[in-house]
Amino acid sequence: MFQINSMFGFLIVNGFLRCGRLSWRSIRIGWGSWIKSTTTIDRGSAIGSHFTVRGAGSLNIGRYCAIGESVRIITSNHDMKGLSLNYLVQDRILGKRLTSDKKDVNIGHDVWIGDGATLLPGIEVGNGAIIGAGAVVTHSVEPFKIVAGNPARVIRSRYSESVIKKIEYLAWWDMTEEEQEKYAHVFESADQLNDGLLEHFKE
Repeated sequence: MFQINSMFGFLIVNGFLRCGRLSWRSIRIGWGSWIKSTTTIDRGSAIGSHFTVRGAGSLNIGRYCAIGESVRIITSNHDMKGLSLNYLVQDRILGKRLTSDKKDVNIGHDVWIGDGATLLPGIEVGNGAIIGAGAVVTHSVEPFKIVAGNPARVIRSRYSESVIKKIEYLAWWDMTEEEQEKYAHVFESADQLNDGLLEHFKE
């Protein structure tokens, strides 16, 4: 698991990303990316170039996510109740920045986010969801749903409810790589999941 939550960590990671791709164990972050929020990325996740996360909240990314290029994630917004929305004015007069209560972005396992998508504060993206390229996500996304557009709306579900229950029971993202590789044919088509195979997985 990759975690960045200190000023020193931000300086080191962002300095490295100015000139190259970051590879740490099984995690990849593309060059030109900019991480300005407390961020946790679990194993097997890959992020394209020019990824940006900023705000006073935190970002949590699950296992085996595929995040495209130029994706923007915002973990907090301006508090609109203040007299001025400008952070420079707030810093000068109040000595602090006013942010809304809606914070943090949580992304589940095996999520695919297309190029140029934007995720706004306070949302959760369920396991196996797909976010279309260029989408602006203003609300949480349920597991295995496909969303697209501005604002993002549900297009359809990836699987039937029965297949979704089998995948959630399987929770393949919790397995070791060796366990996953024994059942390569299932990764090619989730429709091959059946009750007998699931029990075999769980033995």
